[in-house]
Amino acid sequence: MERVKCEDAISAKGRPFTGAEYLESLRDGREIYVYGERVKDVTRHPAFRNAARSIARLYDALHDDKSKELLTSTTDTGSGGFTHKFFRAARSRDDLMAQRDAIAHWARLSYGWMGRSPDYKASLMNTLGANYDFYGRFADNAKAWYRRAQENVLFMNHAIVNPPVDRAKPVDQVKDVFITIQKDTDAGIYVSGAKVVATASALTHYNFLGQNAAVPLHDTDLAVMFIAPMNAPGVKLICRTSYEMTAKRDGLAVRLSAVVALRRERRDFRFR
Repeated sequence: MERVKCEDAISAKGRPFTGAEYLESLRDGREIYVYGERVKDVTRHPAFRNAARSIARLYDALHDDKSKELLTSTTDTGSGGFTHKFFRAARSRDDLMAQRDAIAHWARLSYGWMGRSPDYKASLMNTLGANYDFYGRFADNAKAWYRRAQENVLFMNHAIVNPPVDRAKPVDQVKDVFITIQKDTDAGIYVSGAKVVATASALTHYNFLGQNAAVPLHDTDLAVMFIAPMNAPGVKLICRTSYEMTAKRDGLAVRLSAVVALRRERRDFRFR
């Protein structure tokens, strides 16, 4: 399958995904495994399908006349479109209060059980727009990701924890397992390795890969952070047990389970 951007599923400019478009955006050839099985389509597989539909409801609420005013505001990117209020950096007390109400309304749609809904990483993406100058020569990249996340209401996940291989050893002595830079070229970096606890990643659009703490390092090849699409060549997600699939009867776990995954780059993976 030819690799596509998730945003290509949106059929009209100036607005975020609908529920149907969100589900379509996940059918992008991503490489996901659960119970040793390669998942062909997360929107139909019994380990993921109900959670995917629950998230689709959140996107549909952005377009519903009954909730659109509460949930959305115009973008500040110049697109002329609208976005979820928490995907636009707050500039005032009123903005913060409006964001709180929008977050709460989305949470009520999942009875507060889906903590990793699309708005949870909006706090990170907002900093890229509000504090882009912090990133120096990468400031334009920061602004571009802020705009992209806001205009489409992208569902991001993060993977920031290294696999607990041998905690008695310094990080740089187990670098063969962790995400490390294999090669640095004018075209970008090549990385390989693994991260764990990528919650809900199978149902998201992009991964933010970083570090969860300041760790003393003697090898700069371990000091890497980036954003990558979930269907990037070489990326594999190995998921834990699905509550949704194993629940004995209908209930919250059946509809709202956010499956945790191990993220693995088994071959060189290039980033610009």
